[in-house]
Amino acid sequence: MKIILLLSILSFSSLSLQSQNSLFEFQNDNSIDKYLEENKLSCNKTELFIFKNFDSFITYNNNGYLVGPIVHVFNSDGIYLENFKLSEVIDKLSNFKNIRKKPKKKAINIDSWINKIVNYKTLQPLLKQDNKDYYFVLNWAIFFNKDINNEALFKWYEVLERQKFNGKDIQIILINMDLQDSWGLSEEKKESILKQANK
Repeated sequence: MKIILLLSILSFSSLSLQSQNSLFEFQNDNSIDKYLEENKLSCNKTELFIFKNFDSFITYNNNGYLVGPIVHVFNSDGIYLENFKLSEVIDKLSNFKNIRKKPKKKAINIDSWINKIVNYKTLQPLLKQDNKDYYFVLNWAIFFNKDINNEALFKWYEVLERQKFNGKDIQIILINMDLQDSWGLSEEKKESILKQANK
């Protein structure tokens, strides 16, 4: 159920992606909306983000986080705590007492991610809400080779939305990891990327 992408920059105009028979395409806000509608996946669109440019996408990957479906958790100081095993997700999202309390040494700060993403529709930067108990980042993508992966992630999102409704002080961030038209890449570069990605 987990898809891990291994990217390496071959030149300024291409990269190499490996996945489980995924089909990579460039997406935009309309294609994302269409996918969500067709698959009956609902979310608060103000919580849905994409990488602001190709370099941000590459950096996220090279740091090992271009993985999904997955839930990443940060504490009130924005320090990375953990991500959940698939068998643990519902349990931990339903009871925050089971979330890791102490970060690992040299854990990243959520600001390093926030600086790389923008709202998928408005392209405006994410505004971090201060003094939250937890920040949850959920990775998903249209290129997942099974829609069931996204269905699972959006169910996890629904659990977190219920937690917010019930008074939990959290911020939820949905990151769509697809390649994006909004990056303004040339057609030649886009074609080169897709050729490498869909080998």
